[in-house]
Parts: sequence; structure tokens; C-alpha cells
Amino acid sequence: MSKIILVNDYLHGLMGERVLWDFMLEGIPNIIKIDIDVIKQDNIIQNMNISFEQKVSVYIDKYHSDYKAIVQNGSWFSLIPSSKPRIALIQDNLRKMGRCSHIQENNFKNAEYIITNSNEVDNYYSERNTFQIPLGVDNKLFSVLDKNEMRKKQNIDVTKYKKIGIFVGAMNEVKGWSRIKSIINEHPDIYWIIVSKHKEGINIPNGMVYNQVNQLQLCELYNCADFFIIGSPSETQCLAAIECCLYCWKYFILSNRFVTNLSSGEKNQIGIIGDNLEQAVYTIKNSDKKYIPREIVEKYYSIDEMCNKWIKFLDTI
Repeated sequence: MSKIILVNDYLHGLMGERVLWDFMLEGIPNIIKIDIDVIKQDNIIQNMNISFEQKVSVYIDKYHSDYKAIVQNGSWFSLIPSSKPRIALIQDNLRKMGRCSHIQENNFKNAEYIITNSNEVDNYYSERNTFQIPLGVDNKLFSVLDKNEMRKKQNIDVTKYKKIGIFVGAMNEVKGWSRIKSIINEHPDIYWIIVSKHKEGINIPNGMVYNQVNQLQLCELYNCADFFIIGSPSETQCLAAIECCLYCWKYFILSNRFVTNLSSGEKNQIGIIGDNLEQAVYTIKNSDKKYIPREIVEKYYSIDEMCNKWIKFLDTI
């Protein structure tokens, strides 16, 4: 396959975690990484008084002029100046968030190709043809561990609580934190594990807040919980939500928009689907119904499947 340029501000997780970009770099042949850290390696380009997008263009012309196309984040910086195809990856439904972005709108209009991650995004960005490639997750890293041992390791006294829930995400309204916080306060008989990628200065009486954990720690925390909850009003494919499905949990609360790609039967395997999180938590506290989401995730959201779709798409342009 011809040389493909992959561009983001950072092509790695900020806490060392493996993210989408890592999997693309590993799984797609002849793909070239360019981000802020790569640009810094060339002092002449780094010190130019031009934008990030222009620096990337200069770097490509200097080192990789024989490339076929550019794949880039489509939401948070402008299109890279180029005479060859730009492929904008749009994962963030900013239109639904009410945070309509001039950068994203311009990229959506002017990129030669658009890649989305879900039907949810496609429904809101329908003015032009798009190609959909769902996000993949690492089913080897996020594996099932001994739940009792993991709870002992975290000093969770299961005799004091009806259930153990987990929330993963920043404490802001993109993640629906105010709604989650209200649910936590309403259910003192649930132990809550709160995981944030930021340093949050809060405590909760009926649980523990973990800040900036690595992926191995996150795997252990997932295994402590009975159910996962997400409160985001606008996310399209929450990575944590998909990771959590790999644990064959008894309970799972998920907004319907995360599973628009699934059949009704497959949705029933995932967990409690819908936006009424408050009612779902009450149901979970008094239910022993089991769900088996792992096989659905491995069917639709594997890293190999994601990379194969990227390869097939890139071969067509």
C-alpha cells in the first residue's frame, strides 16, 4: 500500500495508554506518524512562525513527498494544506452538543473524504457521503479477572453495598457529570468507582475517585464493578463504554445512541439500553439479570476489524 500520512496533535494517549492512533499505526501498512512531538524533532520547522497545519505540510514535503493521502483528526484543527486527498476523521458530534465548530464544519465541507465512527454521527452529518469505521478496542488487555480479588485489592467492603458501579470520564458536562453526581447522591447503598483522566479535587462518601490511572489499573477497576454507567448527552462512541462490555458483566447501562449499529437482539445482550439512567439504576439494584456483551464487542469493535476496514478504504482512493 502507498504511503499514508496520519496526523493528530498527539498520536498517543496522554497518560501512556494505547488509543485509536496507536492501533492504526500498528495495524495499517506503510502509515507515517506526524504530530507535535514529531514536528519538534526538526528545529527549523518547529521554529517557523506558522500554524501547526502549515508545519505539518512543510514536514511532509520535506520528508514524505511521495505520500498518497493524509488521514487527520477532523474536528480540532484545520485541514492540512495539500494537493493530495485529505481524509477527515469525525468522531465528535459537535452539532448535537450545541458546540458547532467552524473548524469541523469547514473540514466536513472541504475534505476529500469523511470517515465517521457510527450511525449516530452519520445521522447528524448527512449532507455528503461518508464512510463508517467503528472504533476498535483491545480485547487482550481488557480481560476478565477475579472480581473478588480485585475488590479486596481496592479495599471495597461488599457487605455494605447492594451493587458496585463505575463511571469513567472527565467531570464535565460533555460526560454528563452533573447527572451522574446526582445519581451517586441518590444511591448511598451503591459503591461508586469514579475514574477521571484529569486530577479532580473531589471525594464521595460512598466510593472512591481515581485520577489518571494507567490501562492496567483501569482494567482492574472495571473488574471490580457490577455495572457501568455513562451520562454523556452527546458522545457517539465512548471508548470506556466499549471496553466495559468486554467483562461479561451482569449489568450495563448504556445510552441508545451508542448501539445504533446493533440489531434489537444484540442490544438486549449488551445491557439496559436507554437514556433514563435514574430508572436503570433502581432496576439494577433489585435485579439479578445477566448480560453477555463481550461477544458483541468482539464481533463489531475489534482492532483487527477496524484496521481491515481502514486498509480496504485506503485501497479505494
